[in-house]
Amino acid sequence: MLEETQIALDGLVLYRGLLQDPAVAALSSFLDATGAGGTLARSAWHEFVYALYRSGHSYQQHWLELIRCDDNPFTGQAELLGFAGLSPAMIRAAENDLNILDSMYQLDLAGLLTESGLDTVLAQTVPYELPPGYQKIPPLLSGHWVDQVRDLVRYYGEHSRGILASHRALRWDSTRGLQPVANPDPLRLEDLIGYQTQKEQVMSNTEKFLRGEPANNILLYGNRGTGKSSLIKALLNRYRNEKLALVEVSRADLAGLPALTALLRQYSVYFIIFVDDLSFEDYETDYKGLKAVMEGSLEERAPNALIYATSNRRNLIRESFADRSYIDEEIHARDTMEEKLSLADRFGLTITFPAPNQQQYLEIVEGLARSRHLQMDPELLRRQALEWERAHHGPSGRTARQFLDSLDYS
Repeated sequence: MLEETQIALDGLVLYRGLLQDPAVAALSSFLDATGAGGTLARSAWHEFVYALYRSGHSYQQHWLELIRCDDNPFTGQAELLGFAGLSPAMIRAAENDLNILDSMYQLDLAGLLTESGLDTVLAQTVPYELPPGYQKIPPLLSGHWVDQVRDLVRYYGEHSRGILASHRALRWDSTRGLQPVANPDPLRLEDLIGYQTQKEQVMSNTEKFLRGEPANNILLYGNRGTGKSSLIKALLNRYRNEKLALVEVSRADLAGLPALTALLRQYSVYFIIFVDDLSFEDYETDYKGLKAVMEGSLEERAPNALIYATSNRRNLIRESFADRSYIDEEIHARDTMEEKLSLADRFGLTITFPAPNQQQYLEIVEGLARSRHLQMDPELLRRQALEWERAHHGPSGRTARQFLDSLDYS
């Protein structure tokens, strides 16, 4: 069984990347070490068990998670093209791999230990039980996996693959690529009080986008603390079941936007690229790459990606009075000014968030107090909220939240 199992693992083709997984690599090392002596085999076994516990998965669950999240030529074509778009050779290769993976899923680990000459008690250290509530991949619930390629293709089409199979909140790093956000903000649209017109505009544009209709990049502009960023983050919790993902990009990584959009084209998921607090000094030129991604490049705009940005400045690039002067070292100063102003124009939709007046500020405070089930005299709440606002940052949704956070709930 030892040699047969190792040969089976070596036979993976499309899912060959799974051999790099720490648990699978340790299992493979154990199979190799069984002929070299008990100490090496025992060490490899312990490494295998350690890797499973570190992953947080049971043995069988781990294989399911690897299959669900693998990004390979088969899963990519399955997601984008469906079963009808796969070549017969690709289907046969997938059947071969699923047959191997099924045998690994059903592997008798205690039997492996017996054949290796190690104490079978070691098999009891492996986490076998699936955690409560864990749902197996639907097409792999029963039967022979080799017969379920079509169902697996459908699964990838509905749920995507790779990092998108398990995370819809992501961060773009120009060096490391897409990175998961382990604990995305749970903020809901219902938690945002006020600015109803602005919310409806953003939601309407987003819903058009998710229906595959033409939609605009959006610039959310206005006073600090008015909920611009919160509104974008809350979209993920409203629409994630409609194949929406949110990718946060820092200003430092804007130069990598063309590479990001090229990557996003390879998925069937809809992406909102979120750029917070967008603005540039007059000497910075990273905005030129942003302009090209939105409009102006020879390449067609990615149909499954939009840019939603927030800013406290309507004109995103700092402009001085010298820019408007014709007495300048630059002969065509007006051209430079027009280039700077054109960035904001690339956003098809600009939505303004003015600072709330006193009444609106108090409505936000009262709404947040209700959502937190705060038991407090309404008049006292309003009076203290106004005192807090005057002593801190002026009326805004952020000020209201900070005021409520300062209260003693005991």
